[in-house]
Amino acid sequence: MTALATYSRNDTDVSTFDQRLQLGQAEILAVGVKRVTMDQLELAAGGYFDGEDEFAGAVHESRKAIKRIRGLLRLIRPELSERVYEYEDHTIRDTARLVGEIRSVTAVTETALLIRDLYGDLLADGTFEELTSRLSHRRDLIELHALEDPNLVTRVVRNLEKAYHRYSSWPTDPDAREVYGLGIRDNYASIEQGLHSTYGRGRKQMVAAYTTPTDENFHQWRKRAKYLRYQMEFLAPLWPEVVAGLAMTLDHLGMLLGEDHDLAELLALLRAQPELCPNPRERSLFSALVTQRRAELQVAAEILGRRLYAEKPSSLQHRFGEYWESRKMALEASLDTITVY
Repeated sequence: MTALATYSRNDTDVSTFDQRLQLGQAEILAVGVKRVTMDQLELAAGGYFDGEDEFAGAVHESRKAIKRIRGLLRLIRPELSERVYEYEDHTIRDTARLVGEIRSVTAVTETALLIRDLYGDLLADGTFEELTSRLSHRRDLIELHALEDPNLVTRVVRNLEKAYHRYSSWPTDPDAREVYGLGIRDNYASIEQGLHSTYGRGRKQMVAAYTTPTDENFHQWRKRAKYLRYQMEFLAPLWPEVVAGLAMTLDHLGMLLGEDHDLAELLALLRAQPELCPNPRERSLFSALVTQRRAELQVAAEILGRRLYAEKPSSLQHRFGEYWESRKMALEASLDTITVY
């Protein structure tokens, strides 16, 4: 049995998705995008008021909400002017980076604890205790420093609030684009290129990751897979049994690649600061176990990736066009006696 059999870092119930994050069954595209993005902006900012004990969790939820927004922005990119898209994407990305160190230091600490627990039955009592203790102490110091910065949370929340007010002014009338030059049309053409691009770039990045298996290539694939996962979640009502299944599989892939990324960061940290694990034998053993775990994660990710990215981008683009049209037909027919969702 491999360590993957005891995978324990699933912080999302992938058996179901929150319908508030999906395009409503009879909802026009502009309304759905605006509703979800504004809800996520509110979520991203709200957690910071829950108290110091919840700070790390607030950072995690905030960054996750921001990634979902960036995924939706990519989906509707053709409907935004390139200037608007670049501004909104870069602004919210830079906001997430303000608290990126907090998330990173928490993630590497949790990952070290996971390695210790996964292989604990094979290790002598107390192995890696000093390492995990020092990592936890480092995490606490960095988190405390962030909490003592009077401007950090203020800047993050202010940026999110400004974005919320900008998004609230987006027109939702499908004809607004023709009149004002700004707006999201309620047709497949509005998302077709965004979906094609997100899927295609993820597919290419998967090939790059296994052709040239660098930490950066796997990290870039993970980001593309996450964007696609959030897009599939939003579009699940097009055909719930199929699209929601894709979203769930992408969610699992994201967790595998996410842990791999955290392990890569942890190894890089130990190379830069070997004093975090002063015993050279323990450090060597820990590195070997991390390397083994990463190999298992990458094999599992490749298996899922080959399934998810099996078809060409043009094929997926056409297939989702048919899903969109079938949803449109169902809404127009108003079938009361036959379930089509």
